[in-house]
This record gives sequence, C-alpha cells and structure tokens, in this order.
Amino acid sequence: MAGVRYRAWQPPSCLHPTIGVHTPLIFDIVDTWSSRSIGGCTYHVTHPGGRSYTTFPVNAYEAESRRLARFFRSGHTPGPIKPRAAP
Repeated sequence: MAGVRYRAWQPPSCLHPTIGVHTPLIFDIVDTWSSRSIGGCTYHVTHPGGRSYTTFPVNAYEAESRRLARFFRSGHTPGPIKPRAAP
C-alpha cells in the first residue's frame, strides 16, 4: 500500500509558490530482501509529446487510452538499489 503526493503544475496563484513541480514521476518496485529494483515505470502528468486535448473523452475506453499514453515502462532504476527509510 502506498500513496503519492506531488505537484503537477504551478499556477501563478498557488498556495506554496516555493515548491517546484515534480514531473515526471519515477516509480520503482523494490525487493527489500535482496535490495533490488524488480520493476517500475515513469509517469508523465501531461502527454510527454505536448499533446493537449480540447475535448473530453467520449467513452471510458478513450479516457483509459489517454491515461495509458502517459505511462512508460522505461525510466525506472534497474538492478541493485539501496532503499531509503521513509521520512
């Protein structure tokens, strides 16, 4: 179980102007027993190619395909990794 809190963009009238944008998000699934990354992905908050949709999705399939276009299997940390303790 995990939760992720991040800032997707920084509008001019935001509550915390000193906190920067956290993109892209890189997720690693770490096996703490063997200290290895066993998988992961990279998530882009917006379309990585800069595509901006002007209409809402017409059905659930289109909405799902838009979400999946922002995930990439590459970009995570492969191999041995030393996990850090949560703050």
